[in-house]
Amino acid sequence: MNFGHIIQYATLLSLLMGGLGLVVAVVNHREQVKTQIFLAMSAKYDELLKNSSAAFWLSVPVGTELPERTDELIISMLRFCTLVSLTHLLYRERRIPKRMWELMLRSAERRFRSPLFVREWEHLRIEFESFPEFVALVTSVHHMPAYIESPVAGPVRLAQKAGHQSPC
Repeated sequence: MNFGHIIQYATLLSLLMGGLGLVVAVVNHREQVKTQIFLAMSAKYDELLKNSSAAFWLSVPVGTELPERTDELIISMLRFCTLVSLTHLLYRERRIPKRMWELMLRSAERRFRSPLFVREWEHLRIEFESFPEFVALVTSVHHMPAYIESPVAGPVRLAQKAGHQSPC
């Protein structure tokens, strides 16, 4: 092997190492961005919990009179819907992992099915008409039964039993 071959192999090896370093840097950056998004969403969710009334978060038993519409309640619902819609958009654009979206979706589904939210959604819906996928998501959650019992798998969403994906 002569000196020219050694230089060629060294050049090839350095190119491969540089390429591998670039791939590792991109993967690390993506993970950091996902972590930053998760922390920002968690902070927004925590802030929303602190600034919202208990009536918004607690399940209201059937037959209980719903609280009256107040500015505080409407603002809390708008903020929650905005947080969920932005998370939905990030998921659809593949900016956050499916697992992160599923965590948000579980919480959102409980809120979306509450009688209080169903009542207020008709007034809030217009604010989200520019994001029809989100409106479709909320509407589908309103019309979907919560869970059915499966003897093998435990609680299963009706759509899962039928073999369909989540409405989003």
